[in-house]
Amino acid sequence: MNDLPRLVLIADRFTESARAECALQAIEAGVRWVHLRDHDASDAAFHEAAVHLNERIARIDVRVRVSVNQRLDIAQRLRLDYHGGTHGPGVGVARERLGSHAVIGFSAHEQEEVGGPKVARVDYFFFSPIFPTESKPGHPGTGIETLSRICAATELPVFALGGITRARVDSCLEAGAHGVAVLSGIMDANDPAGAAKAYLRAVASSDDR
Repeated sequence: MNDLPRLVLIADRFTESARAECALQAIEAGVRWVHLRDHDASDAAFHEAAVHLNERIARIDVRVRVSVNQRLDIAQRLRLDYHGGTHGPGVGVARERLGSHAVIGFSAHEQEEVGGPKVARVDYFFFSPIFPTESKPGHPGTGIETLSRICAATELPVFALGGITRARVDSCLEAGAHGVAVLSGIMDANDPAGAAKAYLRAVASSDDR
């Protein structure tokens, strides 16, 4: 799955209209993978917002990859990619329901999680948090050295998540990460489109080396 985009936008709380607009601005700026996440939304609200946003994304670029966080029923209903973790349906169940052609990911936080039987069921990993982040208050971050060990422990693409600023992209990719997953750096920026372009340039400059 090395054809996966190198930048993933974590569209957290995308069910809020203002947050959805931030995601759309980033897509118009060139982001080609949007991960839909909202831990607090009801299934009905999540589904309605996902349908609406996915339709708008398709009008911008039908090539944009859209994945759903932990809501397997919604991913299956909308024929979107699925991303699992320690909560919600497991990746084995997801693979059985979505089939061999679906792209399925898993959120790992320990090295042991990137090995074992689930490797045969997933296509990529998010590994987090690499750096301190407001989404995990009190966690110091695992650091670049741990990220490097994680990337060396699996042949699957690993995306670094957690406190990924523009300046930290290079170190994550140099550690072996296939790409980075970004939340606040884009979703909370005053200019989401400008922020997205900056991250895309950072990934592209690493590719050029």
